[in-house]
Amino acid sequence: MSETELERGGAGAVPGRSLSDCAGQFTREEIGSISTERVPTGFPALDRSLNGGLFNGLFVLGAVPGLGKSTLALQIANNLSGRGYPVLYFTLEMSRAWITAKALCRADFALHRQPGFQAADLLNREKRFTDGEWERINQARELVERDGRNLYLYEQGSDLTNIGQIRQRICRFREQYRAAGGKQPILVVVDYLQILSPRDPVLKLSDKQIVDDNVRELCAIRDQEQVMILLISALNRFSYNKEISLESFKESGSIEYSADVILGMQYQGMEQSRKKPPFSLEEAKARTPRKLELTLLKMRYGQDGVRIPLEFYSGSSYFQEPEEAERVQPARVQALRERFAALPVQYHDGFHQKARRRKG
Repeated sequence: MSETELERGGAGAVPGRSLSDCAGQFTREEIGSISTERVPTGFPALDRSLNGGLFNGLFVLGAVPGLGKSTLALQIANNLSGRGYPVLYFTLEMSRAWITAKALCRADFALHRQPGFQAADLLNREKRFTDGEWERINQARELVERDGRNLYLYEQGSDLTNIGQIRQRICRFREQYRAAGGKQPILVVVDYLQILSPRDPVLKLSDKQIVDDNVRELCAIRDQEQVMILLISALNRFSYNKEISLESFKESGSIEYSADVILGMQYQGMEQSRKKPPFSLEEAKARTPRKLELTLLKMRYGQDGVRIPLEFYSGSSYFQEPEEAERVQPARVQALRERFAALPVQYHDGFHQKARRRKG
């Protein structure tokens, strides 16, 4: 019975749309009306793991302090801005000057493929640059001016401390952008979750309740404003020296259940294995570039458990995917292969093989 027949027959509230009707939309002519647009991040292996890139959803990026999660978010934001996508970056920790200095360092490294000046140098009044250094700074500035035209920085102030104030700015920008004929998807970056104040300071809420409320409000913004949201999050302190997992976000149950995608960033080699020497945090920090990895902890509409290797030139605020990123495999599959690698293999024919333990 169709919805129309149910309504005419007075059989009560319509239970919903039938699966048959929904399947009818999956045709060459109508598929475009229900499919989701994907926006590449500029990191090919990450985009493949996300089935093409960012989409209208809530993406959470978590890591321990100082690992570079804000820097990675800024690089993704800059990549989108350079391709004409509007990006609203709400920085509740760093100043606009510091973000711009990091962008200049990243642009300089991208141009010359070697370290040059650092963000701290640009903001140091006592620092004196040579003519050659100023030439590199000016080249980087021209690149940032070109690619940063669509990246809007909102700095924390007395009128920007909570998610309600952020929502007002998103709504205002979206209305003006659409009225001007803008059609590209909008990316919103919130840096970061645990700094957001409660919407109603009168209420006496715990830190967990504040975080949960802010996550729910971000989900409402995602659905009602139809924007992509990249939310930076801290981890609970109990997980600092452990392999990152969903338990690392346990201080907020809303993140685990509400986010469409959860990405955890950590040093490569953090996972425990008897075959490997003990992990040394000091050695990992001293490397140039630092060897990091993104773990796809949750993917609502796809494959989770994927690990994406990254190289991080911390002094230049620059991330890149190494060549081996082309061979990214699901972590669970890789773990199984390592587990059974030592077992002898008996070949039965050209298509099948079987592993079994030696007897005795």
